[in-house]
Amino acid sequence: MSSVLTRLSRRSSRVALLALALALACQSARATTAYEALRVLGKARGETILDNVTEVRGTNGAPQPREWKIIVKDASTRGGTKEFDVQGTRLLGEKAPSFRATGSPMNMSQLNLDSDGVHQVAEREAKKAGFPYDHADYTLRAGTHGGSPVWEIRLVDDTSGDVATLNVAATTGNIVSTEGLVKRRNNTAVAPPPERYPREAERYTEPVQQSPGPGLQRASDDLNNFFDRVGRHFERRGRQIGDTFHNLFSKDKQHTAGPHGSSQKYDDQPQGRETDDTDYVKPSRVRD
Repeated sequence: MSSVLTRLSRRSSRVALLALALALACQSARATTAYEALRVLGKARGETILDNVTEVRGTNGAPQPREWKIIVKDASTRGGTKEFDVQGTRLLGEKAPSFRATGSPMNMSQLNLDSDGVHQVAEREAKKAGFPYDHADYTLRAGTHGGSPVWEIRLVDDTSGDVATLNVAATTGNIVSTEGLVKRRNNTAVAPPPERYPREAERYTEPVQQSPGPGLQRASDDLNNFFDRVGRHFERRGRQIGDTFHNLFSKDKQHTAGPHGSSQKYDDQPQGRETDDTDYVKPSRVRD
């Protein structure tokens, strides 16, 4: 029984040590800020080394880089400078600088803005300008006023290759200058392509009036003829009455209306049509 407990205890210890190792590895590999990278260097090589730091660089930050390169001025070396690589909480080592570093040491007492702070400033300006980006590159170096540090942050759009650069004072967080931070025009109206076969010009056409049917047309003609006959009848009656009064008081006998049922044509009557109204009225004969 005791041997079983011993084996279980050893197995538990191995699992605990493995979990601790994984936790330390994750902690050391996580992305850190520039402040944290400088602390790692100062803890490993002494705080005085930070007085000779001329430049701090980090690339491919999303938003913070996984590795920082710290350039330190060192007169004892052949090139006069050293490069220290810091990844997470680990100092990976030192070597000759992989890039040409110039400038004087920075005044670290004036470093009031860390790399996460400068990213917040750049992200705010990028949103205002409508500039999308995928990662950020950081450079911290001494400025022109008494060694006051200045951040240069480059916002890179991997899709288009566009780059926007902002220079921010590490003492106050104020923007010194910007370049390439312009608003994109994604909503530009595109004219439609011309049609292969142009359509004919639209023409205005008068509405087609449908003619009435045969039955309706015949009824309309009969009604018009009826009113024509009635009108001619009353006109002739008026003339006959006028002739009667005229003949009573004069010696001449006039018959302007013609005898009843006469086929005489009048000047105001349409040619080719006889006056006959016996089919709808039977008048009494007027005596002369």
